[in-house]
Amino acid sequence: MEKETVIERTMYVEASPRTIWRALTEPELTKLYMDGWMIRTDWKRGKPVRWEERVGNDLVQRAKGTLMASLPAHRLRFTQLALDSGLPDTPDSYTMVDISMEEEPDGRTLVKLWHGDFAGLPNDVRRAREAGRRWVEALVGLKRVAEEEEGPRAA
Repeated sequence: MEKETVIERTMYVEASPRTIWRALTEPELTKLYMDGWMIRTDWKRGKPVRWEERVGNDLVQRAKGTLMASLPAHRLRFTQLALDSGLPDTPDSYTMVDISMEEEPDGRTLVKLWHGDFAGLPNDVRRAREAGRRWVEALVGLKRVAEEEEGPRAA
């Protein structure tokens, strides 16, 4: 049984881990499925991660965190705090996001997402459910973008 304050999702994508990695890490691709949000970091462990959205001529920061792991085409792990969450910018307010990619023998890639733990945050179950809903939308978009970037696959 899934813990109510943790999000776990899996999906198969008809694209290589390398293409999925690009869709997760290139700002011009993330904005296509993350409501216009673009990821920004220097991809070094312990460095800041920002999600920004272009509003008119301005870049508006929507979320931030710290990069915990960056293994190209294998794993992306970061802490995250949505700036509109109403939570204080303290370590206890951040949640962890862990995304891994495993290439299957048939050429598809299994993408696994873990996001949590929301336990201890105000309205923890509600926050986790809302984040889970947003992740479903984002993962469907990630699949679409990665498969479009990959192009036609041999049968």
